[in-house]
Amino acid sequence: MAQATTPAVDRSGPAPEPRSPGRDAGPGQGSGHSFRTDINGLRAVAVLAVVVYHAGIAVPGGFTGVDVFYVISGYLISSLLLREVDRTGTVDLVAFWTRRMRRLVPALALVVMVTLLACLVLLSPLVWGRLAAHGAAAMLFVSNLLFPYQGQDYFSESATPSPYLHTWSLGIEEQFYLFWPLLVLLAVAVARRSNLPALRTLRLLFGGTFVVSLAFSAWLTATAPDWAFYVLPTRAWEFAGAALVATLPWDRLARAVPLRPWVLRTLLGTAGIALLALSFAVVRETDPFPGTVALLPVGGALLVLAAGSVPASGTWVDRVLGLPLLQRFGDVSYSWYLWHWPFVVLTTAAVQDDAVWIKVLASVAALGAAVATYRWVENPVRFSRALRSWRRTAAVTLAIGIVVGGFAAGTRVATAEVLQHEPYATAAATRAEPSSYGCAATSRTASDIELCLLGDVDASSTVLLLGDSHAMQWIPAFDAAAQDAGLRLAVRWRHGCPAAEVGVVQPTDRGPCDDFQAESLRLVEDLRPDAVVVSQAQIYGGRMQRPDGSRVHDQEALDAWTTANDELFARLTALTPNVVAVQDNPKLDLDPLECLTRPWPGLGDCSMSRAEAERSNGELPRISAEIWAAYGVTVWDGVWSETCDDTRCRVGDVQHPVYRDYHHLSADYVLSQVRSVERMLTDAVRGTSSNIR
Repeated sequence: MAQATTPAVDRSGPAPEPRSPGRDAGPGQGSGHSFRTDINGLRAVAVLAVVVYHAGIAVPGGFTGVDVFYVISGYLISSLLLREVDRTGTVDLVAFWTRRMRRLVPALALVVMVTLLACLVLLSPLVWGRLAAHGAAAMLFVSNLLFPYQGQDYFSESATPSPYLHTWSLGIEEQFYLFWPLLVLLAVAVARRSNLPALRTLRLLFGGTFVVSLAFSAWLTATAPDWAFYVLPTRAWEFAGAALVATLPWDRLARAVPLRPWVLRTLLGTAGIALLALSFAVVRETDPFPGTVALLPVGGALLVLAAGSVPASGTWVDRVLGLPLLQRFGDVSYSWYLWHWPFVVLTTAAVQDDAVWIKVLASVAALGAAVATYRWVENPVRFSRALRSWRRTAAVTLAIGIVVGGFAAGTRVATAEVLQHEPYATAAATRAEPSSYGCAATSRTASDIELCLLGDVDASSTVLLLGDSHAMQWIPAFDAAAQDAGLRLAVRWRHGCPAAEVGVVQPTDRGPCDDFQAESLRLVEDLRPDAVVVSQAQIYGGRMQRPDGSRVHDQEALDAWTTANDELFARLTALTPNVVAVQDNPKLDLDPLECLTRPWPGLGDCSMSRAEAERSNGELPRISAEIWAAYGVTVWDGVWSETCDDTRCRVGDVQHPVYRDYHHLSADYVLSQVRSVERMLTDAVRGTSSNIR
């Protein structure tokens, strides 16, 4: 097999190898086995993009720096495997995986342990057990599977995120390291049996993986975006594209192009940097990602790698990427990536303020921790003579895993004990409130739709409560109020399904909302209630989808919400003149129960500014209010007048919390509003809604 033009030093993962005597080969070295300063600089660009993005600075697409890491890893790992196959005809899997363990595990174990200890000091016992599980998943490199299983959105700003959330990317990398050499060995074996050139077979493997994975990524991003973001099959094309670049004979390609090598190198590098800059500047959290949108950062990184492979003297791209400061950032990029997110999450949680300057200071502090980790943990372990044996490396890795796993397991056991005592027991009970309530009686309508009845089930006047889980949360108060007022209460709700007929992304075990929404309107026609109360969340802005399952974003989502709600209230007001809309409660930017039960109160409090509360649900509340006004729908605020003044919106205290999570009300608070609900229901049935606040 022909020798591929690749770097010789093993520099996989988000951090580079330490400096060595052969390191200063210079940016003009585009071939051979010399150190590639352009790759190290590209690594620095990737980690800076991610850190700046997480600090809240205006780099909306900074999260795509992770994709740049994947391209670098795909290129370097594939280069190593290609050279080993060329030299020996096979791949020493044990040696390869041993290097990976020494490369990744020590620094990760340190971060996992220190972070969990910090969580025990700074955060509430309510989250200790969950975060211990996240730390264990990070050590096992499976957090990228745990987070989508738990429904954890990487871009969610609704609650305190896990300080281990960023380890999803390490899970993908480690899974790549596990499977990729096996695929290379399989391709080599097929080439031998078929008497084909190994390099050609490998190119077919890399090219085929690129095409199939990219197509799968585009499909899954449209149909199951939460899973698409986190799993290896939707990212494998990023590694495979880089592997394909590593197989190309750049010396011959440069001679075949009617341009001087220096010009070709400059054009490729400039185009790559331009694509990366465009990716960081224009890609948004709301874009369907990864899918085809990821072609921007991946294409940019591939072009930079291709430029550095062209044999020529240094260009402006080489000089910029070779700047000493970028080289230092590239050296510590793995450790900085590991430390920066826990520093940001725990610092903002401790002071209860997520201002940009606080997150910047936390990121800078994390850089200091990264430098120390690189110097005293990463390099000593990776280049330890005592750990050259795979058996010793495996033994040390197992010992580290036992220590970290034991600490995580101990944390979960201790958490269960702590939660038996106040004030944590009350908070835990509030968080564990039922996600649904039973019916006092049931019946079926003329359209054979099951009807859930509460209140005074024998009363002559009927009120229908319609909506999603934000209708369900009010059931205890509506039930008690209806009994006191002598009203029959019919309830129709479903988790995650607004009353308006708008497509919403659902977990696969729930199925779409279409049937529920259509049946709800038929139920109103069958029942003809004296009044209808609609309570639906206003947090669907980023969760709408088309009938084919693809996501709806930005203005298209707002238009879909407008159309669906206009049709809903037009039909409801035509069926009954007494329609009440519950003004949705604020969506908090923190977990209120976790905040209220932290061991340290922090420098702020757990309340939310009124201005932030009014902005929390985006544009949907404004659109809904305009529709309600257009159809003369009565609005009942439900929460705002009780919990918000002119400046702040409170979340209560541990014994009387207003919320049970970041957007659902607690049963304790709801039951405190029975009298208010009774007045609203009575006035709605009588048609005297003018005094409903």
